Amino acid sequence: MPESPNDVQRYLDQPLDDLLQELALYREQATGGPLRGPSDAWDKLVPALRQRVCDEGNWCERRQDARLEEHIALAALVSQVVAPEAQAWQVPAALIGVILVKKGLDAFCRCPPMGS
Repeated sequence: MPESPNDVQRYLDQPLDDLLQELALYREQATGGPLRGPSDAWDKLVPALRQRVCDEGNWCERRQDARLEEHIALAALVSQVVAPEAQAWQVPAALIGVILVKKGLDAFCRCPPMGS
């Protein structure tokens, strides 16, 4: 299900903790069982997301694109990158994209500091 810029903005307007709670609810529904909380839901997705966004999506190189300075543009791009995984996990791609943006993509992808 493609998400609109309004979906991205709605998630950007929410605190990170609320987004992680929502992610946990989606994952519990998809897996049919309870998780140990929002961090458990997120931790299970991290390896695949790191592969998709950091390695395949080459975030550490792409971050220099000035068009990605606005959070809504960045979250929309990341949402598109993670869409196949999001669909398989039965989670809105915009939710995952915004969580990644709010957590910080440079840290998530372990990018070196800019200019080094």
